[in-house]
Order: sequence, then C-alpha cells, then structure tokens
Amino acid sequence: MFAFKKIKFYYEKAERFFHPLVGVASYDKYLEHMKEKHPEQSPKSREEFFKDYLERRYNSKGASRCC
Repeated sequence: MFAFKKIKFYYEKAERFFHPLVGVASYDKYLEHMKEKHPEQSPKSREEFFKDYLERRYNSKGASRCC
C-alpha cells in the first residue's frame, strides 16, 4: 500500500509539472479550481473547456500561429 501512495504522489507531481510545460490543459484541475474559488458558478463541460483552451492558445487576439 505504501508503494502505491508513493507512486501516486510522484505521478501527481509530474503531472502538475509536465502538463503545463507541453501545453496540456487539465480539466480535473479546472474543476477543482471552480469548486474551490467559484462555487456559485457552474463549470464548463469538458468539451467547452478544451474548445476555449485551444481558442485561447492558438487564436488569441488575432495572433497568427501555425504550430
């Protein structure tokens, strides 16, 4: 049981570091944030979240980006 907790701990640490580094948005982290900071608002659906994320990342303020 101890080994599982240790593996889980290091996985979560790695996820929090590497996902933003490579640009992967975390819907689960978004839900945690909404629950903690904005409980009166209903969160976006997974589809809406990723659509908005991609829109902000690649089409922000008319900036042209290819990749």
